[in-house]
Amino acid sequence: MVTALAGTLRASSLDELLDRYAALSRYPSIRFWSTTNQAWEPFAASAGFVDGPEAHYSHPDLSAADFETGRTFYYYEIDRTGRTIHRLVVHRRTQDTVELATDNVTAIRYAPFTIFEPEALKTFTSIQRLGPDAWGYYQTISAGSGSDFIAVRSPSPYINRLTALYRYMAGIPTDGQPPAAPN
Repeated sequence: MVTALAGTLRASSLDELLDRYAALSRYPSIRFWSTTNQAWEPFAASAGFVDGPEAHYSHPDLSAADFETGRTFYYYEIDRTGRTIHRLVVHRRTQDTVELATDNVTAIRYAPFTIFEPEALKTFTSIQRLGPDAWGYYQTISAGSGSDFIAVRSPSPYINRLTALYRYMAGIPTDGQPPAAPN
């Protein structure tokens, strides 16, 4: 299953947007509509960058200057499924464009079930200059091979997560009514 969102962002520079993107410490403030619980919930209870897929040491948010073509970073998220390590790869970075890809390095479990094997959950993010202060934003989430049937039964959870991230990047309240996909 692949879900995508496209929109426009306002910012004076790509660096401004990348600083926002790299502020994983802000993830607990991002709220998305949980179709399971029918409530606004934090995107993650905690998130941060780590030195590698096995590392537990967390370091501060990255800055825009860290996003160089070819760089790879690892980060963790803690949410109701537990702690997951993700890989972030900068595929392309110019003054006017950035292309980023992430995947889960560790399995994502929900209760006793593995809902995503390693590398089954992927995102792709592209930000491109459209005008002086206008930026095109495009993001996809895909649940591919190694995803449990529970994880692909509905696109709604992915739509809501994409919407929350877009709203965060746009600097608007992430829990704005109505939810993008209420059920």
